[in-house]
Amino acid sequence: MNLSTNSVTVRFGAVAALQNVNVKVASGERRAVIGPNGAGKTTLFDVITGQRRPTSGKVLIDDADVTGFTVWRRARLGLARTFQRSTLFANLTVAENLAIAIRSRLKVGSRIWPGRLEREVGAEVSSRLEMARLPALRHRLAWRLGHGERRIVEIELALARDPRLLLLDEPMAGLSGAEREAAVTRLRALPEAVTVILVEHDLDVVFAIAQRVSVLDHGVLIADGTPAEIRANRRVQEVYLGGAD
Repeated sequence: MNLSTNSVTVRFGAVAALQNVNVKVASGERRAVIGPNGAGKTTLFDVITGQRRPTSGKVLIDDADVTGFTVWRRARLGLARTFQRSTLFANLTVAENLAIAIRSRLKVGSRIWPGRLEREVGAEVSSRLEMARLPALRHRLAWRLGHGERRIVEIELALARDPRLLLLDEPMAGLSGAEREAAVTRLRALPEAVTVILVEHDLDVVFAIAQRVSVLDHGVLIADGTPAEIRANRRVQEVYLGGAD
């Protein structure tokens, strides 16, 4: 699934959160969006997912204009997203949270018998917990998870929807070194058919995952290129990486 934003602008009164942002992400690409706090990264995600209409400009998915599509309609196309805040059902177990996402996906357009559906759901829950290295958390209530555990479960919850376009909003925030390593390994192992866009402050993670990087500053796209090009970009060094040597 490819994605384009064409001259996207978002204004809050006199303040422009995004200004004529043009981003083009190829199908199967791993793209990172970086920038200082307040640069407009989450606003860009909100526009892509349909949670916020741009003041002007367009969003295209697979070259079709989806600017007027609702969140659920874009989700039906294969778009999934994680958030900075938790979206887990606090009083359900990790396995039950995963089962809800899997069951919803399998039921759409399906004629699977209820008994067979539940067997398939149970098998996939077990498989996903193994892939995420979380089998020990299967029966733990979501509210009892540590912050890092919760973030990893939320990534797996998004993947359980079998997305074609996956947006990850600061997925590594609060993770320990071991958790971060496991999450990076999981994301790098995703099928090439899945397009991934992540907002992330950890530049080691960005450069380990992303094939291309887009840099925002005060709502303006100031750079777009390979990790090597972004590392060498003097303006990026000045506004984001702390200044050039």
